[in-house]
Amino acid sequence: MDFMETMDWQRSNISQINRLANLGDALARRLIQAYRDLYRDQLNIYLQSEWMKVCDDFARRELMLSTRRILQDRYGHKIPSVFRSVH
Repeated sequence: MDFMETMDWQRSNISQINRLANLGDALARRLIQAYRDLYRDQLNIYLQSEWMKVCDDFARRELMLSTRRILQDRYGHKIPSVFRSVH
């Protein structure tokens, strides 16, 4: 995804991100903080790349959790307890 697509992705998923942050999810909190830092200095290339990295980490983790949920539903695969609290 490019920068604008990532902004749209975050905008469309903000309710889930906020919910996870309120539940104590460190990665969701990191994503919100990275966005706030970027918003303060929007032309800072370093902050843009950091925000993009955090968004990528968050999206990859969510895909991994979704895949594990599918495996659990289909085959009885158990989601590790570390990930249960953030899903």
